[in-house]
Amino acid sequence: MMNIVKKLTLTLALSALTVAVYGQQDFGVKWGATSEEQTENVKKWNFYKDAYNNKDYDQALELLEELIEGAPAGTQNLYIYGANIYKDRILKATSVADKNAHVEKLMELYDLRAQHFGDDAERGTAYILSLKADDYAIYRPMDRDNVIRYYSQAVDAAGDGGEPDFLIRYFNELTNDYKVDLVETDDYMAAYDKLDAVLSLPANQGGSHKNTLEALLISVLPDCATIESVYADRLQNNPDDVELMEKTVGLLARNKCDSDFFGEVGDRLYAVKPTAALAINLADYYDKKGQSARSLEYLNAAIANETDPENKLNLAIRISGSELSDGNARTAASFARQAIDINPESGLAYFFLAQAYAVGANQCRDFDRQAAFWIVYDTLSRAKSLLGNDNTVGDIDSMLARYRASFPSQEEGFFRGLSSGQSYTVNCGWVSGTTTVRFSR
Repeated sequence: MMNIVKKLTLTLALSALTVAVYGQQDFGVKWGATSEEQTENVKKWNFYKDAYNNKDYDQALELLEELIEGAPAGTQNLYIYGANIYKDRILKATSVADKNAHVEKLMELYDLRAQHFGDDAERGTAYILSLKADDYAIYRPMDRDNVIRYYSQAVDAAGDGGEPDFLIRYFNELTNDYKVDLVETDDYMAAYDKLDAVLSLPANQGGSHKNTLEALLISVLPDCATIESVYADRLQNNPDDVELMEKTVGLLARNKCDSDFFGEVGDRLYAVKPTAALAINLADYYDKKGQSARSLEYLNAAIANETDPENKLNLAIRISGSELSDGNARTAASFARQAIDINPESGLAYFFLAQAYAVGANQCRDFDRQAAFWIVYDTLSRAKSLLGNDNTVGDIDSMLARYRASFPSQEEGFFRGLSSGQSYTVNCGWVSGTTTVRFSR
């Protein structure tokens, strides 16, 4: 009886409003085909808002059904309010059946909203479907098929414009399913590739989402052997896929994997897409394998492709040290000088240059050898002044003392007409330069 009275009261109120407030106006075809229908539906919309704001959800849902029937494209708020009402119903449901029924109605509202407002510039189909997916994951988390299906639909709708946080939520759900064998490896990796491509776009760079995506991947590919097994199969089917090779090498490098598989894929990738970063990774790989000549090849390639001065400086110093270890003192000196040209304040560059000069000096004989140690000493002294308290290279004072002991004696200097402090030009093979005469004793 009360419900009949309530409806009668609403009908009378609507009739009164029609005459007193709205009259015969044109509210647009989104509210109805005729001006009468438009006026009626706009009035219902206002009563719907009032019922919603007063939390009279029973009345609001009745009006919602009528508005969906008569003016489904009237306003997007029609569905926003309705979604909030059904969320309230879901939280207050007293049985699983009731809860599931409310969830289904909520999903229907999202579909209707996407149907009528999918072309909205800011809150169109992709946005609406992302809300649908998130809500379904919250309210029906055990229905894994539909959780993933709704997320996939939203991601597909967004294309390259996917919202990064949402993409991560989707991949997190997918990763959880992959861990319990609900998702095939090929499907999981295809989703990773798709999301990685979106998160790699310039508009999405600078955030942590790409790192989070990779962290989720690594959580299910926890070691080098697992990574290799997954990517080896993929590369076998797509051996010339440059992007796939890049992902494979990048993932293996970040996990410090140094198997033969890394070297094989890295070599193939470098042949078609050489970069300084890849050359460095391959140089490290071959260095660990004890193949110093191959490592140096890649280091030289890296420095040739490098444009950043700081990186180029570090590479030149590293190559100098490697060449020195391989007994190529003259080449080591050349790279040390390159480093000094880039940064004249590099103590390490002077240190390696001094060590290279020492090897070169020992290749000369008699007085030429002794005089060359003046150059060695000068260079190492410069290194010491620039390195300061940095003792990572060893005891420089002890080295200086040894080099000083190799200077010519005063007797040798007297015999050659040389006196302490005068200028002298050293010519000892490739070790040369102008320095100052000093004696060992």
